[in-house]
Amino acid sequence: MRLTILGSNLTARHFVKYLGNNHQSVQISLWTYDEAQYPEFENIPTCLRYHGMKNLPNALLAADVVVNLHECTDFSLMPDVAKLELHNVEVVRSVLFHSNSPLIQLSTPFLQCSHRWPNVYEPERDPIVFRPQWPFPEYCASKYEAEKLVKSASIDCYIVRSVPTYGEGDNCSILTDLIYLSNDKTVLSLGDDDGHMQMAYAGNVSVALWSAVCRLLSQSTSLDLNESFDDELNDLLTSAENSFRYQQSNDKCEDNNKSGLYAIKEEDENLEGYRARHNTVRTSFDGDCDSKRGCDENLTEEIDVFDNENTTVQITSGNTEKRGAHNADFSIINDATFSNGKKRIFEIFLVNDETPKKTVYNTYGQLLYNSKRLRSATQLSFIPLYYIYLLLAMVIQFAIKLIGPLRFATMLPSPSFLYFYFHHWTFFNSTKSLLMLGYKPELGFKECVNKCAQHYRELRKKDVRTFSWQNSIIYPEGSCNQLVVR
Repeated sequence: MRLTILGSNLTARHFVKYLGNNHQSVQISLWTYDEAQYPEFENIPTCLRYHGMKNLPNALLAADVVVNLHECTDFSLMPDVAKLELHNVEVVRSVLFHSNSPLIQLSTPFLQCSHRWPNVYEPERDPIVFRPQWPFPEYCASKYEAEKLVKSASIDCYIVRSVPTYGEGDNCSILTDLIYLSNDKTVLSLGDDDGHMQMAYAGNVSVALWSAVCRLLSQSTSLDLNESFDDELNDLLTSAENSFRYQQSNDKCEDNNKSGLYAIKEEDENLEGYRARHNTVRTSFDGDCDSKRGCDENLTEEIDVFDNENTTVQITSGNTEKRGAHNADFSIINDATFSNGKKRIFEIFLVNDETPKKTVYNTYGQLLYNSKRLRSATQLSFIPLYYIYLLLAMVIQFAIKLIGPLRFATMLPSPSFLYFYFHHWTFFNSTKSLLMLGYKPELGFKECVNKCAQHYRELRKKDVRTFSWQNSIIYPEGSCNQLVVR
């Protein structure tokens, strides 16, 4: 499999690391905006590296699937709208222009969040409903525009709305913010032991992305299994079977009979037969071939995908008799191909994991505190400080309108940023990704903490390059890194 990954954020780095450890047969083309080096990108034998906008088309060449994890975040008091538009919209536009491969696009659940009301167990929702109450209007507008571009494209696409992530290698999150502000002494305690902003371990999000890759390719109308896949076929078949079972569980037969395998001929088809043909595994291809000989040749060519000595297929009178464990999976993939035809594939998934729903301090205390860095004995009440800061932010924004941009405003967080992480309730319903993708977090919360505890405990103020609310794309003024969209 040839997989192109775009981006260098924490999710992208963990995804590359996950593939290098668990799916070494995958050929990776990795594109990053800058030339920054990360430990996760090293020692990957089947990885081609590209950087800079000029090399983006080269990274997309001959990819079986593209996973775009590149994005710009900016939750400051004065967001850089030009950068948000450039990296969140124009990069996506360029990817869609230069590639016809299936695409998995990283998005954000902030699109379906309200800063006025708690966001509790929301499933995938239309962002336009929440637009007047978006917590970060400029950032959300750019991500929404990217989603619209992907939705209107002609290629097969998944949009993955992943919650913010943490994990080893993290140098820009709410956890690193608190570590920086502690000055390696005392961690500021802010809040009233209320509220929760859901985060997920980046390694578990990587598992979800791989599940999405397998699921999308098993459905994709442009997929050539014989040409593109070898060792990864079992993952594709498992994903296809999970998809089939999910669809089958939602179908209700009018006669309340148990669903089964039907052999249907086109000339005998009625309404019930039509539903059965499009919603169940087909065991006969009589109506799809001009002759029985044509069917036999078609089946023989597609069976080459498995190359398994334990799997044999006998064709008698246009019917197939299956022997071995893989034939049912094969029928599922064929059924998706026949029923979908050239129909485009598009889905949106929310992705999270089993990280507890508690405050930042109660959830990540084992990561924040060590023998030298302790929690403050004094706990500051959130509401009074929030309204004071909100008033200050309004004054600064009014001054910006009068006298123009103020550089120090980019260093200050949006009031919504503080509200979401220290007081608001925000967590989501990821049932769709569990059922349709077959995604199950690989690690429980205790295992996640054990894997990344050393990283956070050894992290010092000097290791934090920027606050998580500041613009995540940093490059010198006048840099030659410019985007050209044809």
